Amino acid sequence: MTSLIFQMCTKDHGGLFMNKDYSFFVGDVALDEYYRAPYWPNIREKVLVEALPPQMGGSIANAACVYTAYNESVYFLSLLNSGNISQILCEDLRKQGIDTSYVLYDDTLPDAKNIIILAEDDHTLFIPTLGIQQIEITQEILNAMCRAKYVYTTIVEIRPLRCGKMNAIEIIKKIRESGTKIVCDLDVVNIEKGDEIFFEEIDIAFFNKVGFDVYRNGATYEQAVSRLLGYGTEIVVVTLAEEGCLVYTKDQNIQVQGISVDVVDVTGAGDTFCSSFMYAMNKCDDLRMVGNFANAAAARAVTIMGARGGVASSQTILEFMKEKGIETGTEI
Repeated sequence: MTSLIFQMCTKDHGGLFMNKDYSFFVGDVALDEYYRAPYWPNIREKVLVEALPPQMGGSIANAACVYTAYNESVYFLSLLNSGNISQILCEDLRKQGIDTSYVLYDDTLPDAKNIIILAEDDHTLFIPTLGIQQIEITQEILNAMCRAKYVYTTIVEIRPLRCGKMNAIEIIKKIRESGTKIVCDLDVVNIEKGDEIFFEEIDIAFFNKVGFDVYRNGATYEQAVSRLLGYGTEIVVVTLAEEGCLVYTKDQNIQVQGISVDVVDVTGAGDTFCSSFMYAMNKCDDLRMVGNFANAAAARAVTIMGARGGVASSQTILEFMKEKGIETGTEI
């Protein structure tokens, strides 16, 4: 029955996605080093922490793993060194079913690692920068991106892209002209001067509350959303953690209620939400239903340790929704 629910609301987008049967995820993959602290320390304070087993992570890689678990085809594009940690990370992606043939290598880069401190029922994430200034992609890679259904990334990750004489904005414009949707995760926005031009080239924008507060910079929610929709963004989503999410289009303003769960680790919850939203949007026109599915996937993810806790089949998410008494689409 669960598979039938999604089959009944499958979209073809007027042929827009015909022959676009895969997506590109552009950005980071990293080894997440976990530590548990009894509390968050003050400056200059020393605290003994418990070293926990490391996990595979990286925001874009997490989202890619969740997306491919829904039986979606994924290509992954990143720039790494060719060392042992990078090989382990890429091998893990391949085991998840993700194609890493477009991963690029530069041995001047440090290992890709994140440091995650668990304290006071939440997590703090330290993301060491790799010092990447430019990522030169080939025409072959650009052509493959233009044939994708979605290109999922962040402004930080896509800003360094170059292809010959084309800069990142020119690359994005070419991708969008092909009918591919640019999807950006802007959970904690790191906006640099001149980045506003990137917001004008996003089809689907995801924010968490902190990121959206940074973006709106004192403007009301309505004013900030109106500005994004005015650029041509089709869907703006603001996640509110345990309070659910808000979904905006030119015609709709939807509030999806949160789900009460016992939280183990919130790392990767936003990544799970975004890729689950994309997947459900492929299958269903009802954005409230899409928001419910993504919200449930993220809620389930935080009950599991590790940034990849959201990796699950669509049937698993639908069963979780039923357990929580959440509508799964039978009205469709």
